[in-house]
Amino acid sequence: MALSAFLFFVLLCAPFSSCAVDRSPEIEALTSFKLNLHDPLGALNGWDSSTPAAPCDWRGVACTNNRVTELRLPRLQLSGRISDHLSNLRMLRKLSLRSNSFNGTIPATLAQCTLLRAVFLQYNSLSGNLPANIGNLSNLEILNVAANRLSGEIANDLPRNLKYLDLSSNGFSGPIPTSISNLSQLQLINFSFNKFSREVPATFGELQNLQYLWLDFNLLEGTLPSAIANCSSLVHLSAQGNALGGVIPPAIGALPKLQVVSLAQNNLSGVVPASMFCNVSGYPPSIRVVQLGFNAFPNVAGPETGSCSSVLQVLDLQQNQIRGAFPLWLTHASTLTRLDVSGNSISGKIPAQIGGLWRLEELKMANNSFGGIVPVEIKQCNSLSLLDLEGNRFSGEIPEFLGDIRGFKEFNSCCKSLFWFNPSKFPQSSWA
Repeated sequence: MALSAFLFFVLLCAPFSSCAVDRSPEIEALTSFKLNLHDPLGALNGWDSSTPAAPCDWRGVACTNNRVTELRLPRLQLSGRISDHLSNLRMLRKLSLRSNSFNGTIPATLAQCTLLRAVFLQYNSLSGNLPANIGNLSNLEILNVAANRLSGEIANDLPRNLKYLDLSSNGFSGPIPTSISNLSQLQLINFSFNKFSREVPATFGELQNLQYLWLDFNLLEGTLPSAIANCSSLVHLSAQGNALGGVIPPAIGALPKLQVVSLAQNNLSGVVPASMFCNVSGYPPSIRVVQLGFNAFPNVAGPETGSCSSVLQVLDLQQNQIRGAFPLWLTHASTLTRLDVSGNSISGKIPAQIGGLWRLEELKMANNSFGGIVPVEIKQCNSLSLLDLEGNRFSGEIPEFLGDIRGFKEFNSCCKSLFWFNPSKFPQSSWA
């Protein structure tokens, strides 16, 4: 009899499961959140506590078993402070308030929502520090607070299960905590456009799942740690616009999945290792983009065998201190579409083998010490649309064959003001 009564109660409540769940704390939490806001689009006008399914039928609110599990209100021009009362949404898994105008601090009480897995607060006007107790969010996998006005140092205690951490375009300062190595699940780190200082932690090398590492435009100094070569899953490494010095560890270029290396605008020196251009490991070649401009490299190392197995598409070596002849082995990198060696001290003739780079779309060799004549083989680069050779010591007449290149005909007819190699800027008899 008791079992029958229990089953009758369950069947009675099934269509009206609110009889088993008190949603008033969540309604009050969301109502308090709304009262703090300026809502010029009236996006939350439909938040009515008298509706039968409130708050689960409100805009931006999602529920599971009649409990609020998601609050998603992106791009609605909302402004004001984020209410402390959101901490009463104890079943919350996802919070997305991105691309609004929220201000004030990130409430420390948010750490009470211990089931949170994803927090998207990017593109607002939030200020202050990251909450010191944010490490309590042990289930958090995604934290994106990019493009705010946050500042201060990063606590050593971050959520241990983070996979994606984006703090870019804020005012964070101080050292990058070495304890970041404890976040073994991290796949993406973006610390770009902040004021982080001191050295790049060698403990990054312990992050075996890390695929994307952005450290651009901070105040980082010291050397690039060779331990990064232990990040066997790394696809993208970018630390341009810092004050890094020393050499590039060759082992980094041998990482099996690495596709992009961007270290421009630093104080790096020494010979650029061949592993940046050619496959030197037993794995298939993977590096496609290498940006090393505005450093102090005096030379680039060629492959020991003389041949270069490569899938390189973009190579930027501009504004370094490279001397001597153009590296002949580089003409075997037939996948190149953009090559920039301008602003160095490369001398001698442009090798005829340059025509083997038939996929080239942009070739910039300006402000070097090239001499002789421009090789006719360049016309084999029939996808070329931008050729910059000014500031060299070429002799002879302007090559007529340039007009045979398809891309040149377009530029000559409609885009001369954008075209670096513009015959109207040079004497018809010779180049100075």
